Amino acid sequence: MNTLTTPDTPISPHSQATAPDPFASRYGRSLPSPLRAEAAGMTWTAFADTYAPTTGPIRLGNWTASAAPQDLLHCRATIATGDVIRSLSATATGPISALTDMLYRLGAGVEIVSLHQYDFTGGVATFLLCERDDRRTWAMGNGRTGQESALSGLIAAANRLY
Repeated sequence: MNTLTTPDTPISPHSQATAPDPFASRYGRSLPSPLRAEAAGMTWTAFADTYAPTTGPIRLGNWTASAAPQDLLHCRATIATGDVIRSLSATATGPISALTDMLYRLGAGVEIVSLHQYDFTGGVATFLLCERDDRRTWAMGNGRTGQESALSGLIAAANRLY
């Protein structure tokens, strides 16, 4: 039997195996299974602080995208790494590949191993399993659109692996 809790209710170590995952507790949809196992028993606050950090050395400022020849997308971004703010651009097949290219040029590149995107009331959540220097971590991004959510998740992953 599963024990339901509210997102901010602590779960005792003895009940973690049967506790719902924090995303399901909040939005009614389960996390990807490997992340669900890793996050079992976390409160929503602990989950968000861990997998979707809002602070870190890498911050995405302004983002614009426009159509480019051959079905490509030209993206421009302002990205801060620590106290240094840079304006970057990339032409790629989409916003995720453009931001990935920009992060590599900043020395904060990550490889996306797995991507899961879920719609929920009021927005989209993106869950990314990313890798850098033989280390892997999950990250989450939220946004009004899939693109906004994916970019947020990629920045969270870069900060977790930086």
